[in-house]
Amino acid sequence: METQTVYALANLADCMSPDGDNSPGANFLNAIESDVIERIAWNDGNPLDSDDAHEIADGAVPVYTHRMWATFVDLGAYQEDPSELGAEADDLNKLAAIALYMIGERLAAALIQEHAEQHDDDDDDD
Repeated sequence: METQTVYALANLADCMSPDGDNSPGANFLNAIESDVIERIAWNDGNPLDSDDAHEIADGAVPVYTHRMWATFVDLGAYQEDPSELGAEADDLNKLAAIALYMIGERLAAALIQEHAEQHDDDDDDD
């Protein structure tokens, strides 16, 4: 699986493009892509599943408040609707983390799907 630009990753995640290749949002997207690639390698190249996407997204959300909010703004996560996952407006930090999780999960799922399709195509070629 080849790495993609942060702009292609943002497109897959259906979020705003980060401000640059080394911005907080770019680092978040790249970390998710790296984790997907590593897990595929650990899985002997076999496709991953939705549980993997959830774990990858959950592990990618920054834990430090400033880093989380910088990533949140960089990716335009304010466009997300955390209430889809049952979040309420009693804790803004929790809402920001959920919004980033939603972006991360979409990206991980899209990358996993791309790999599964490539894997199926490779099997068809054999």
